[in-house]
Amino acid sequence: MRNIARRHPNFDVTLRWSLGHEDIHGNEMADKDAKKAATSRENNSAREDLPNDLRHGTLPLSISALKKAHRQETHARWKRLWSKSPRYNRFQRLDPDLVIFRPGLGSKPRP
Repeated sequence: MRNIARRHPNFDVTLRWSLGHEDIHGNEMADKDAKKAATSRENNSAREDLPNDLRHGTLPLSISALKKAHRQETHARWKRLWSKSPRYNRFQRLDPDLVIFRPGLGSKPRP
């Protein structure tokens, strides 16, 4: 923003913190669009719709979206490796409905 301000002397921006979802017009839609854009590059705005300074190079993904993708990829890899394990076959013979619980990876224990 400093670079933009140097090039544009009349540049004036005010940033204010507000509680999330505090009946601010457009906040819900902005929050929804921000979360959608954070999930993948395909959900980002078209380059021609971006401010000029953001039109060049790749746009960053949010750190939370990257962490979520990493967790999902790690869990999928773990499931592939586990299903090929000799222990998996032994567990399946004992109880074919057995679900292995891995905290934080989306699997749930059987009731």
